Amino acid sequence: MNRKAIILFVLAAGILVAALVFDGVSHRRAANNAQTTSQNPVTMQPTSQTADASGVQTNAQTDGQSGTQNEVQPADPADPNAQAAEPSAELGQDAAADNASQAQTDADATAADAQPASQPIVVPAGTALTVRLGEDLGSSTSTAGQSFSATLDRDVVIGGQTVIAAGASVTGKVVSARPAGALAGEAHLQLKLISVSIDSGKLRLATSVRSFGPKIKGKNKVGKFMKGLVKRASGNEREVLLAQQSAYTFTLQQRLQIQ
Repeated sequence: MNRKAIILFVLAAGILVAALVFDGVSHRRAANNAQTTSQNPVTMQPTSQTADASGVQTNAQTDGQSGTQNEVQPADPADPNAQAAEPSAELGQDAAADNASQAQTDADATAADAQPASQPIVVPAGTALTVRLGEDLGSSTSTAGQSFSATLDRDVVIGGQTVIAAGASVTGKVVSARPAGALAGEAHLQLKLISVSIDSGKLRLATSVRSFGPKIKGKNKVGKFMKGLVKRASGNEREVLLAQQSAYTFTLQQRLQIQ
């Protein structure tokens, strides 16, 4: 063999050896990688499970603590959302109260409209009114047109119901007052009632005129005058005097309507 052939043989052998060595190293790395890959899931699985369990437990504890804190702790006054929610709640309560009040008012109005209007009470004409005088009256001391005070002495009862109670304030009027005199004839006094006060206010009365004092009987004015002279000359003429707290009865001439 010549020198060139020997050199080529040596190069070929070196290349072959290098190829075998590289192939062996490659196979060994692949085997090591495969073994490492196959072992990693088994080795890391407990760690992953432990991490997952720990994470779940930690999250559960965190959620439980957060829920407990949310339930127990009140809203932070500094929180703008909480401050905005409070006026909204108050406005809602005020609106609900206003609606309830309006509903109650409407219900009361409906109930009032449903109730029939009360019928007035009528005291018929001819009803007797007994009063007690609140002051002294007399033919020589009273004057025509003068008012006097009195109080109702007995209840006015209509249909078993007391419509004007005893003690009600009554006002009367002196119709005529004439004292005894030489030419005036017999002394006399005439009275009537004009109003009564009850709870609903003062009601106007129209009663008959009540006359007090003896009357001189005669066929005409001349005869009455002559008899009056004789009576005065004999000293039998007297003034009319009605004492305070004395009771007298008057009769209604017109019916009295009480609302």
